[in-house]
Amino acid sequence: MFVQALAEYADQYLAEQLGDEAWEEKPVPWLVEVSADGAFLGVVSRTEEKRRGKKMVAVPQQLAVPRSPVNRNSGLHPLLAVDDIKYVLGPGAWTADKDRQNHAERHQAFIALTKEAAKITGDEGLLACSRFYERAEEVEKARSALKEAAPGVLVALAHGGALVQREAVRRYWRDHYAGKYSERVDAGGTGECLISGKIGPIAPTHEKIKGTASLGGQASGVSLMSFDKEAFRSYGWEQNQNGPVSPDRAMAYVLALNDLLKVDRGRRKDIAGIGFVYWLRRPEEFDPFKILEQASEEQVSALLSLQSISGIDANQFYMAGISGNGGRLRVRYWLADTLAQIKSNMADWFSGLRVAGFNDSAGPVRLWQLCQAIHRDGEPPPGRIIELVRRALEGVKQPLGYAILGAALRPLRRAGSSNAARLGLVRLCVNDIIHVSGKGDKPMTESLDTGQQHPAYLCGRLLAIFESLQFATFRGESQPNVTVADRYYSLASTYPALAFPKLENLSRKHLGKLRRKTGGAATRLEQQIQELSAQIAGAAGYRYPAILSLDGQGRFALGYHHQKAEGFAQARLAKAAKAGEGPERVGTTETEEVAE
Repeated sequence: MFVQALAEYADQYLAEQLGDEAWEEKPVPWLVEVSADGAFLGVVSRTEEKRRGKKMVAVPQQLAVPRSPVNRNSGLHPLLAVDDIKYVLGPGAWTADKDRQNHAERHQAFIALTKEAAKITGDEGLLACSRFYERAEEVEKARSALKEAAPGVLVALAHGGALVQREAVRRYWRDHYAGKYSERVDAGGTGECLISGKIGPIAPTHEKIKGTASLGGQASGVSLMSFDKEAFRSYGWEQNQNGPVSPDRAMAYVLALNDLLKVDRGRRKDIAGIGFVYWLRRPEEFDPFKILEQASEEQVSALLSLQSISGIDANQFYMAGISGNGGRLRVRYWLADTLAQIKSNMADWFSGLRVAGFNDSAGPVRLWQLCQAIHRDGEPPPGRIIELVRRALEGVKQPLGYAILGAALRPLRRAGSSNAARLGLVRLCVNDIIHVSGKGDKPMTESLDTGQQHPAYLCGRLLAIFESLQFATFRGESQPNVTVADRYYSLASTYPALAFPKLENLSRKHLGKLRRKTGGAATRLEQQIQELSAQIAGAAGYRYPAILSLDGQGRFALGYHHQKAEGFAQARLAKAAKAGEGPERVGTTETEEVAE
C-alpha cells in the first residue's frame, strides 16, 4: 500500500518529471561561464537567502540536471554539462591526496563525454566547453576561483546560460539515458510488478532516496527496496528480482519520496529524529502538523463543528513516519484514511485534551507542549512521538497507555507543576484506558463532575477542599509558605490511606481556628469534607484506598484540579455579583473567594 500510494503521488503531482525520466531537479550552487573560444569568464553563484529555523542561510537554487542511467558507486559514469566538482574540474583544493588519481580519471571521463556530445550535436555551447578543456590554464583559473568549494558540490558549465537548459544538450542526454538504461533494465529480467500488477521488465536496482541525512541516513542516499546482500535473496533471484517492480513504477515511488522529503515542499515535519511526510490524493489545503503545533481557536472550532463523517469522501490522506539506518530507509509508521475521518479524529483529540480552568486562557493544547509535558527538554523518545501523532490522527483505535500517563503524572507530584498540557494529557490517557478496559467506568469530564464516584477522583477533590480550608483559616494573615497540597500531594495521590488521616487531623485544627473567625465558612467547608469522606467510604468500601494505580493517580490529579477550578470559577462569580455585574452563584463561600 505504501509504495502504491507513493506511485500515485508521482502520477498526480510529478507527472512532468515522470514524463522526462532522464532529468531531475537538484541544487546547483555554481556555474562556470566560458566564452566561445574556451576562455574562463568567471563563476556565477546560484544561491538565495532562506530562513532555516531562526537563521538565514544561503541555499543553492534548483536546476534540472541529467539523471544517471546507472549506479555510480563503481566505474566511470559522468553526466553531461553538470556534475560533481571532481568530474567538472578534476583534482583541486577539494581533493585529498589519496583521491587525486580517482578525481583525475573522472575528470577525463567528463571531458570525453563533453567532446563526444559536442561532436554529435554541433551545439555551440558544448563546443565552447570543449575548447575550454583544451586550454589547461583556463581550467586552472576555474579551479582557483572555486578553491573554497566543498567536496561533492555540483558545478554546471555555462555559455550564455547553463548548458543543461539548451535543447540540443537535453535531447542528446535523453538518447544517451535511454540506451544505457535499457541495458540496465535488460539485466533485471521480467516479472509481475508489485505496484502495477503488470507483467514486464523488472528494474534490477532502484534509485537512491535523498534528504534523510538528518534522520540517520547516508548523505549519498538510502534505499527503500534493496537486496544487495546474499541473506536478503531467495531462490537464486538477484537484486530486486526478489521484490519485482517495473522501471517506471520504481522511478515513480523514488521521485515521490524525494519530493516529499524536500524541506521547502511543506509536506515534511521532523520531530525527534523521525521525518513525517504527508499528502492528499487530491490537492486540498490541509496540514495536520500545522494544526497540531499551532492550533488556533478558529481551527479547533472548525474541527469540533464537524457534525458527521458519513457519506463518500473521495479524498484520501496519507502519512509515513520515516528515518534512515545507514544506507536503508526505515518506515516506522504508515497511515492511510479518508480526510473526513482524520479531521473527526483530530476534533476528538482536541476535545479530549480540554481541562476546565486552563484552556480558556491558554488556547488549545499544542503538540510541542505535550512533548514538554512528558520530557524535561521537550524531546521524548521517537516512540512516544509516534504514539501522540497516531492518537491525534487515528483516534481512540490507537489509545494512549500507561507509559505516557506515567510520564505526564511525574511532574504533577511537585507543587506548582500543573498546566493545560499535562492535565489534558492525563485526562486523555485515563479515558483511553477506561475505553480499552471495557468495564463501563464513567469517563473523566472536562470540568468538575459531582456524579463521578471513583474513590481516586473523590480523594483528589477532598485534598483541594483541605487546601481551601487552610487558605480560609489564614485569611487576612500571613499565608503559610507551604500548603497542605505542597506537603501531602505526592503521598495522597499514591497512598491515600497514609496521607488523609494526617490531613484530617490538620483540618480539625484549621476548622477550630476558622470557627472563631467566621462560623458560616467553617460549617460549609466541614460539610463538604464530610460529604466527600462519606462518598469515598461508600465507593471504596473502606475509609480510604490503600494505594492508587497509575490510572487512579490520573483520576486523583483531575479531581484535585477540577475542584480547584470550580472554586476559582465561583470566586469570580461572587466578585462579579458584589460589583453588580451578575447574579451571585448559590453556594459561593468566603473560602472560595480566598482561593482566587
